[in-house]
Amino acid sequence: MKSPSPLLRGLFVGGIGSLLVSVLFSINGWPAAELFSILGSALTLGIYGSFTLSTSIKKTSNYARHLLILSLTTAIILKSFSISVGGWFFLLAFMAFLVWFAWSVLEELPPAE
Repeated sequence: MKSPSPLLRGLFVGGIGSLLVSVLFSINGWPAAELFSILGSALTLGIYGSFTLSTSIKKTSNYARHLLILSLTTAIILKSFSISVGGWFFLLAFMAFLVWFAWSVLEELPPAE
């Protein structure tokens, strides 16, 4: 994989920052939470997709990570629009995180003899 440019890295971090700002705005009831959630999701998912496609090392734990990022961005968007099903997506994201964490740790262990 070719190392991504500092601009792409900065945009990815900015997208995640926009998602965090959206969560903060949603909690406090401030306006523009919807804008930050859509902008952050678009940036995060777009750049995450390009990073994923350009990697040369493919692990099976990536499936759980893909589910995690998709369900988390979906949950943030739905909660910013006050749609109650977003809570279920947060639950799905938490379960995907636990599966991804366990799976990636198990992949790093040496094979059994």
